[in-house]
Amino acid sequence: MQMIDDILKELAETKSDYLSEVSESKQILQKIEEEFHLMEIHIPRDRWLAIGAHVLAFVRRMTNGEKLPVIEAELFAEIHPDMVTLSHKVLSEEKSAWQADDTEAFLLAVHFEAIRAMQMGPS
Repeated sequence: MQMIDDILKELAETKSDYLSEVSESKQILQKIEEEFHLMEIHIPRDRWLAIGAHVLAFVRRMTNGEKLPVIEAELFAEIHPDMVTLSHKVLSEEKSAWQADDTEAFLLAVHFEAIRAMQMGPS
């Protein structure tokens, strides 16, 4: 938990325009922490920074109604299906009004896959 607070503080200091999104981001990061704890996978600090920056940007896009360009469906083959499912889960649980599309889920799943692969080996 302290790691999440430290990461968010560091990111908020570098991007002061994200301050209003910190609370929503913290809830998502806590859910990610819980899920990875259940899988007995440790998230290194450098990965937390990357995920934290991504989640802050995600919250900002959802708040502003912005959408990312659609990605090719073939890219999902590069990511373990469990990581894609987990990504959809943590992005959709927090705010039911937010519609985390496949692009958002894929981008977060890339972070998850990097962590999973570091600790468990390739799929």
